[in-house]
Amino acid sequence: MKYLVCNFKNKLIKDDIIKYNNKISDISLKKVKLIICPTSLFLGFFDKCGYSLGTQDISSFMDKTITGEVTGEQLKSLGVEYVIVGHSERRMYKGEINIDFINKINNALENDIKVIYCIGETKKEHDEGNTYVVLEKQISEVLNNVEVKNIIIAYEPVWAIGTGVVPKIKEIKETVEFIKDITDEKYETKIDVLYGGSVNKDNIGEINNIKGVDGFLVGGASLMVTNVIDMLSELDK
Repeated sequence: MKYLVCNFKNKLIKDDIIKYNNKISDISLKKVKLIICPTSLFLGFFDKCGYSLGTQDISSFMDKTITGEVTGEQLKSLGVEYVIVGHSERRMYKGEINIDFINKINNALENDIKVIYCIGETKKEHDEGNTYVVLEKQISEVLNNVEVKNIIIAYEPVWAIGTGVVPKIKEIKETVEFIKDITDEKYETKIDVLYGGSVNKDNIGEINNIKGVDGFLVGGASLMVTNVIDMLSELDK
């Protein structure tokens, strides 16, 4: 089973969402788990026919009196099955740190919501040869402090997100192998690893052939249903 996770970010409005749901509900899948992650505001507009519902964020507070926060219990009541945690944009622009990710993961797991935990190095870290050091730190400093169950790792090199630049096939393969080796060793469990970063309908087939890649976290290319259908066709062969 492969995953295709569609991260809409905050780029669609209500009318777009309604049209999207109407079109995507006609898809029949055999080998792919399709996960749609809209803005939390629009979760109720999806009927979850043939796909699973995810969300882009979850509260890092266990306290239910925090204005503006969305709890795991609330998300679960809307049919949410997955949540994205640790995305580089949240790290960069919202200043989120490890304790936030730990709390968010715990909030999700306590409500039977699976976690898609994002890790990835910056261009500077990559160019200096520190990719594995950075990834090992991002993994261990968070997963050492949670119960490692129902967690998927999404490897997204920061320098590839939205840039049109994709690492070489060999580099993706070796990095995914590193992530799997370290999680197998540390946690004695098999964790699925997704790739994200400028994935589209033209390159997803080639990347999908890499042994160890269990699916994809896709941003901009997932905003049009026709693109999603093309990508699903590559994965569902």
